[in-house]
Amino acid sequence: MLQGFMGDKLTMMGAKVNRAIAEGQFYRLLTSMFLHGSLGHLLVNSLSTYSIGPSVESWFGKKRFIALYLFSGFCGNLMSFYFLPQPSIGASGAVFGLLGALAFFLLRHRGLIRGSERNLTRFAYVIAINFAMGLSPNSQIDNFGHLGGLLGGVMFSYLIGPNLTIERIRGRPVLVDRPLLSQAIRK
Repeated sequence: MLQGFMGDKLTMMGAKVNRAIAEGQFYRLLTSMFLHGSLGHLLVNSLSTYSIGPSVESWFGKKRFIALYLFSGFCGNLMSFYFLPQPSIGASGAVFGLLGALAFFLLRHRGLIRGSERNLTRFAYVIAINFAMGLSPNSQIDNFGHLGGLLGGVMFSYLIGPNLTIERIRGRPVLVDRPLLSQAIRK
């Protein structure tokens, strides 16, 4: 959410302000994810992206990673718009989208990828701790933004994310990526 004396500046720069979005400033559903209220806020989101981003990018590829990040941030801001009247900023909806996408990917491929269950358990703890922090008194954490981003990431991973199968090509087993949405388009 908007913090301290930077509030007016952040509002002008594109923070999620429901009244402005309702009046047609839809760009705020994207721009607000690039704004932060303090150096600490920026560092936490940067560290979170740095810790999970490389794993997501390695499985999803650069183009899908960027699309996932933007889509999740948009979904987080959209949910925040519908359920939280206060202005908000930050990339945590996008970060939660990365987490949701990777969690769904690991769940989908738990038979192919070792350690999936262990990582899913870790993700569940991270998600629970973050939501609990958002429920604490005087918290300025936008749990609706987190939830929207998380659900957006899961939806993206389900439809567009890697859907790996082992197929025999010229008699050899090959790992093939067949995203669900690309299969539907081909039919």
